[in-house]
Amino acid sequence: MMIPHRSIAIAFALMIGLTSALAEEQKAEFSGVEKSMSPKAFEEAGLNKLTPEERERLDDFIRRYVNSANQEAANAAVEHAVKDNKIASQPQVIESRIVGPFHGYNGRSRFTLENGQVWAQSQQVTRAYPPVDSPPVIIVKGSWGWRMYIVGGGDIRVSKIQ
Repeated sequence: MMIPHRSIAIAFALMIGLTSALAEEQKAEFSGVEKSMSPKAFEEAGLNKLTPEERERLDDFIRRYVNSANQEAANAAVEHAVKDNKIASQPQVIESRIVGPFHGYNGRSRFTLENGQVWAQSQQVTRAYPPVDSPPVIIVKGSWGWRMYIVGGGDIRVSKIQ
């Protein structure tokens, strides 16, 4: 049985909304390369030679690049969820945020969500990601189990602990 188009649209809308919210947060949080780097690293990279206008253009480029990477990840997550759920009658979707910073997973990672749930990684994969503070997540149940889609951090199979 196929997933109703309405369910696909809802999952897609959730991912787009979460990605947009994260992009706005990142724009507000990213203080620019000069403040993000040590003075020595900033100088060694030759960035001190840029005018303030050129540095601002670089900062804007970095913000847009991160946003587009997150958008691509969100789109891939939705596509993956839709493809894998084709045999499910209707997916169950949980929307929340990871409490605190997310840096990736190590094969035994646990994720505490703002909604009070705790999820554990159920596949032995290790991946590091650039730190994201309290990233939005969508957890989708399919015929194969649960999969957590982390904005800015890919996706992974998980199981609920509490």
